[in-house]
Amino acid sequence: MIQTVDNYSLLPIKIKTSKKERDDFLKDKSYYCLSTKTPKEFQCTLKDYQSKSKNNIFFSFFKDQEKRDIKNEDDLIISIQKIDENNYTAQTGNYIGKFVWDGLEIDIKSRFSEPFLRRMLNFANDVYLDDVSVSGSESKDLDVSRFIIYYIFVQSLEKAFLLGLPKSYRSIDHHDMKLKGKIDIDRFIKQDIPFKGKISSTSREQREVQEIIDLLHKAVKIVEQNNFSTKNISHIKTHLKQHKSSSYVSNQTISKALKSKALQNPIYAPYKKVLEYAKFIIQGSNIEESKNGKKESYGFLVNVAELFEIYVTKLLQKEFSDWSIISPKIELYKEQFFARKIIPDIVMKKDNQILVFDTKYKRMNFRDRYQGADVDRNDFFQINTYMSYYQNQENHQVIAGGLLYPMEGEFDDCNCHSKTWLGNDKTKFIIDGIELNNASKMENIVSSEESFIKRISKIIQGADK
Repeated sequence: MIQTVDNYSLLPIKIKTSKKERDDFLKDKSYYCLSTKTPKEFQCTLKDYQSKSKNNIFFSFFKDQEKRDIKNEDDLIISIQKIDENNYTAQTGNYIGKFVWDGLEIDIKSRFSEPFLRRMLNFANDVYLDDVSVSGSESKDLDVSRFIIYYIFVQSLEKAFLLGLPKSYRSIDHHDMKLKGKIDIDRFIKQDIPFKGKISSTSREQREVQEIIDLLHKAVKIVEQNNFSTKNISHIKTHLKQHKSSSYVSNQTISKALKSKALQNPIYAPYKKVLEYAKFIIQGSNIEESKNGKKESYGFLVNVAELFEIYVTKLLQKEFSDWSIISPKIELYKEQFFARKIIPDIVMKKDNQILVFDTKYKRMNFRDRYQGADVDRNDFFQINTYMSYYQNQENHQVIAGGLLYPMEGEFDDCNCHSKTWLGNDKTKFIIDGIELNNASKMENIVSSEESFIKRISKIIQGADK
């Protein structure tokens, strides 16, 4: 087994064989990558991972397939390189989770604390209260990728259930002394002649969709079996258990639930996400269990960079509600063979004012180009391209743009905010984001968010003068 953390370059691999050393993996910050035996050289991208086995699951937070493909194309998951006979280094990307590669189990954890992971997940689910958790204490024994999908599933289900389970009209047969709906002629002739006091009838009534109940019950059961807290949805568990059928939850059941006409009702729209999460949970569980009860090799990965982008976007949408904040698709050179689409992560627009940002879930310790260059060259030129596009649009004034990070170094306004952009003193170029020097406590994370919002507000207010 190799245990490591996301988004690290040239990371020395330490051979640690004892269980205690592995259990203390994230407690001792001197251990960022360890292996239970001497590793082999290899490189694995998302494309490699997905083509390796049909059992390898990748969960994306982006619902837009085109954006999902562009953002994850050929992304590195992990690379192991040999330096000399006894030393190896690892490089990891934006993915966390656990999978098997050529017989080697690889476990990539988040480099940040669980409270920050919870905070991002809450925002992804439109929950903005401080320190809201559906998992109770830290889930140390649960794969971090599974923690994410379980957390967001339970939280989404809790919110959606406030409106009840999706219902659709069904024909219900009755055989009673009172007429309900209309007489069922065929059954009336067969059962009620000669008349014995009861009438065969049929009515159209709204009932909960059985496939949806069965799918949700199965997913909740799996979550509970993996020691993830379901205390917040105990009332939902009881309801699902009482109304579930005895049928096996097959791929056909999942397909019927996802395609149910009841989901066309806007009231039940939140269940579309809930059922997608349930599908991932059940698929992951089915892969683990073969017919003879043995575990097969499988993978489950999550792109945390997507989650960070959604988190920052929703934080800005929450605090700047009078601004339009989107991630537009812009097609350049439409008529030429070299036509391309660019997709800025965040474009804030109000009247003619524009702010353009790209989120980067990369390490930011404010090292300059002589110390290791925390600002990637490609990222730097990409955001300048986005800013130039908007600056060249008629009646648009780009007041600021830049790159937003989860920052591990100490933020310095003067060092990170340029008063000009390419010689233009009406536009600022900034490196900013959320400070996470002490992200083990939720109040510190909230304080960092407030400081970030104040800095963006100051830029906007300065442009209005």
